[in-house]
Amino acid sequence: MAVGSAEIKKFTKKQVNRMAGSGFDFNLLFILITILAFGLIMVYSASSYVAVRDFGERDYFFAKQLRWDLIGLAVMGVVIFVPYKLYNAWKIERWIFYILAIVLPLLVIPFGKASHNATRWVEMGPISFQPAELSKILMILFMASWLVSIKEKINTWKYFGISIGWILPVAGIIYGVTDNLSSALIIAMICVLMIFVASDDVKKFIILGAIVAAVVGIVIAVVYNSTPEEGTSFRIGRIYTWLHPGSSADTTGHQTIQALYAIGNGGIIGKGLGQSVQKISALPEPQNDMIFAVICEELGIIGAVALVVMYGLLLYRIYSIARETKNKFAFMVVVGVMSHIGVQAILNIAVATNSMPNTGVSLPFVSYGGSSAVLLLIEIGMVMCINRINSREAKK
Repeated sequence: MAVGSAEIKKFTKKQVNRMAGSGFDFNLLFILITILAFGLIMVYSASSYVAVRDFGERDYFFAKQLRWDLIGLAVMGVVIFVPYKLYNAWKIERWIFYILAIVLPLLVIPFGKASHNATRWVEMGPISFQPAELSKILMILFMASWLVSIKEKINTWKYFGISIGWILPVAGIIYGVTDNLSSALIIAMICVLMIFVASDDVKKFIILGAIVAAVVGIVIAVVYNSTPEEGTSFRIGRIYTWLHPGSSADTTGHQTIQALYAIGNGGIIGKGLGQSVQKISALPEPQNDMIFAVICEELGIIGAVALVVMYGLLLYRIYSIARETKNKFAFMVVVGVMSHIGVQAILNIAVATNSMPNTGVSLPFVSYGGSSAVLLLIEIGMVMCINRINSREAKK
C-alpha cells in the first residue's frame, strides 16, 4: 500500500520529536545516577569498618564521596550548556590542552603529596587533585582536535606515527614523575582507540598490536621462568605475583589473594550487603581499587553482572550519541569519553579478578575518589552537551 504525503509528514515529525525532544538525555542521566547511587552504597558498605577504625566515623568515606559526586553533578550541569565548539574554535586551544597535559603532572615535583609510597597528588593550599586524571580529559580534547585537523592523512604512515608520537611524552611524564603506570596506560589506550576509529587502515593497528603482544609475551615468559631477586623492580614483582599469586601471599600478592578470596566467598548470590568478611582488615582499602571484589562478596555474581550490565548500557547510550553526531570533533570527543570509561572499567575488573597484574585502577563512578569522580562527570557533561546540540540541530 502506498504511503501518502500526510503519513510521511506525520512519520517525519514523530522521528524529529523523538530525536530532539527537550534536548536532555534522560536515559543517559538515569543510568549514570543509578551507577553513582550504587557506588555510594558500596563505598559505605566497603569502607564502614575502616572508617570507624581510622577516623571514628562510620560514614567518613561515604560523606566525602557524596560531596564529590554532588560537586561533579553540579559541574556536569554547567558543562552541558557550554557549547562544545568553544573547545575547538581556534587551533591554539589544541596546543594549550596538550601543554597542560604535560605540565600538570610536573606540578607534583614542587607541590606533590606522598601517599602509599608514591607522589601522585598535587596539594596547593585547599586545592588537592591528581594531575593524571586531568591529563586524561585534556588528551581526549587534544587528540579529537588533532585527528580532525589532519583528516584522511591519518591513513598515512607519517601522520599515524606522529599521532602515536603525541602520546609518548604525556604517558612517559605521568609514569616517570608520578610513578602512575595505570594512568599512563589508560591515556595511551584512550588515544590509540581514538586513532583507530579515525583511521581506515586496519593494517597499521595489526602491526602495532603484534609488536606490543610480542614484547608483552617475551616479558611474561621471562618473568614466569625466573625468580625475582632482592632489588628487582616492584613492577616485575607484580607480574611475577600475577603469574604465581600464591608465592607471595603475605607480601606483594596479599591484595590479589584477598580479592580472590572475597570473590570466591560471594558465590552466586553473595553474603549480603554489608556482610563482607575480607573488607575487615584483610583487604587493604576496600573502598578504592578493589571495591569490585567487595561487590562480588556481598552481592555475588548476580550483583557483579548487574553492574557490568549497567556499564554496558551506559557505554551503549554514549555510542548511540556518537552515531548521531555529525560534527567530527564532537564525534571524536564522544569516542574518547566512551574509550576512557570502558578501558578503566575493564582494567579494574581484570585486576580484581587477577586477569592482569595489579595496576591500581579505580572503578568509574563506583570507587572512592574525588578527582576521578568529578572529571568523569565532566566528561559525561560534554557528551550530554553534544547530544543536546545534536537534538537541537535535528529539530531545526
